[in-house]
Amino acid sequence: MKRGIALGVPGVALATAGGLWAQARHVANAPLPHFEDLDATGRYGDPTGTPVTVAVLGDSSMTGPGLDRGEQIWVAQLAQRLPWHVTVQSHAKGGSRIRDVLEHQVAAAVETRPDVFVMSIGANDAIHATPTRTFARHLELALDQLRSPRTLRPVVAHRSGVIDRAHTLVAADRDGVVRVPVGKLSDHHFRRRGTELFADDLFHPNHRGHQLWAELFLPYVRRTLLGAAAPVIDLRTRVDLTV
Repeated sequence: MKRGIALGVPGVALATAGGLWAQARHVANAPLPHFEDLDATGRYGDPTGTPVTVAVLGDSSMTGPGLDRGEQIWVAQLAQRLPWHVTVQSHAKGGSRIRDVLEHQVAAAVETRPDVFVMSIGANDAIHATPTRTFARHLELALDQLRSPRTLRPVVAHRSGVIDRAHTLVAADRDGVVRVPVGKLSDHHFRRRGTELFADDLFHPNHRGHQLWAELFLPYVRRTLLGAAAPVIDLRTRVDLTV
């Protein structure tokens, strides 16, 4: 499952709201009702499914003014339809412009380390005539900050490959050293099992991940203790993680 950002501009909602406002003024010239923000924060979907975290940013299109409860907000209904155990954490606030999202929502959303950011912004910038260049510049800054936790991944992958090759070269010249190709043996397990093998920080292995490492290291440690004649078993297709 890849992490990412889903970005939308609620243009239809803006057009509808504008039409209703004009109609109300024309017909009755009466003040429109005021609604408080609602909060879509909560747990949705299949409780037995893979955990997925969604961070919500934006304006009133994410806070559902006029609805009865937060679960009726579209992003909550979307989360309920996903085939995972979805935790939604909303940082949205009605009336927000892109500058508000950048200054008051992005940092808090990044701190939760979600699997996906969902942002709906732009209606209030259109109403208040935010200059297009200013909107674009602030949007770029916001998206860059949301993406920043993931930009190190290619660098880390490259450096890991370099370190792994150093392991191989150094170990090859020394008697009594048995190199364990951990990445080759374990990477596909972690990819296939997703968050099932990770601790809550999504970086360190949990108890199942450590069980996997124990199984993978076992034949190599035995070989080291018993001598080079002992066979090394390829466990890539036979590791059982039932605990």
